[in-house]
Amino acid sequence: MVPNLSNPIAEHVVHALNQPIHKGLTRLDARRYISFYEQDDSHNKDLLNFAKLDFNLLQKLHQRELSEITRFGFCKETAFCKRQTSGVLFLGTRVYFEPQYWLARRILTKVIAMSSIIDDIYDVYGTLEELALFTDAIERWEISALDKLPEYMKLCYQALLDIYSMIDEEMAKQGGSYRVDYAKSEMKNLVRGYFEEAKWFHQGYVPSMEEYMQVALLTSGYKMVTTTSFVGMESWPPKRPLIGCQVFL
Repeated sequence: MVPNLSNPIAEHVVHALNQPIHKGLTRLDARRYISFYEQDDSHNKDLLNFAKLDFNLLQKLHQRELSEITRFGFCKETAFCKRQTSGVLFLGTRVYFEPQYWLARRILTKVIAMSSIIDDIYDVYGTLEELALFTDAIERWEISALDKLPEYMKLCYQALLDIYSMIDEEMAKQGGSYRVDYAKSEMKNLVRGYFEEAKWFHQGYVPSMEEYMQVALLTSGYKMVTTTSFVGMESWPPKRPLIGCQVFL
């Protein structure tokens, strides 16, 4: 039917066949649809202007979030973190792009960026003895464990504690401190999985499919990310004043 359709309908159909809505990113699809709608001679100018305003204001909010996140201490010290953060925030907007979830995105982005760096420590940089110390420190989750770590691990461990301390402070304001314990528990589970994979590698051990899947369910990060994604969410309307484009939405 496509050759018999006129633009922009034909273009819209081709895109929908190549990338259905359920496989796309909501904000990218919204931006694309604005262009489609603008080419439609029957479009409503007021709705079109509101759609553009909505998109631009929310984009500005996401840009401010990215700027704020890249300023946190660990990112200033590591080039890898700087490269990762923009991509991780993009992932965060896929989980929830709405303006009221700005705190949840901030939390999720920092935690995912942190877990990526920790993953590299286990996969590339750490010896098995160092990783045992690092794993034990995360299990203990206390500042005194810092002294036993190699220098290159101390910066990462301090940043990990700082991030969750920030989360705890934010959740305390909302009366949701209990949520942080669940997030910490899943981060510990993730690290246990990383350590198990590191032991297999350093010992030259090839696990069975059953052994591997038990660990892979942890190291995939899905349980940690899913749990963390709920931590910063709150009921709507929020208790604090609206910010940015929330006023318009």
